[in-house]
Amino acid sequence: MVSARESARVHREFLADPAATDVITFDHGELIVCPAVAERQRHLEKLSLAAEVLTYIIHGCLHLCGYDDHTERDFQRLRRRQTRLRNQVLRPRPARYQIINFQ
Repeated sequence: MVSARESARVHREFLADPAATDVITFDHGELIVCPAVAERQRHLEKLSLAAEVLTYIIHGCLHLCGYDDHTERDFQRLRRRQTRLRNQVLRPRPARYQIINFQ
């Protein structure tokens, strides 16, 4: 997790784009995620900040698994998959699986 400033620096250094971005995926497995961008973008799909950040993490992991988003068709395929995975992670669980906070 990095600041918008650090996201912009990394984006500029490795991808020649000076803007802060949501997630950058490196082939060796490192993900750079920017919660500040998530905060700005989360309203587009009416997500919580946590759900938006989770979306970026899933997005980056899908890139590592070979998904691409350079064409509209590939972007839609990746987007459907990331949405399905996010919804599975965030799906309410039966009470016997929920974490209990004793404080």
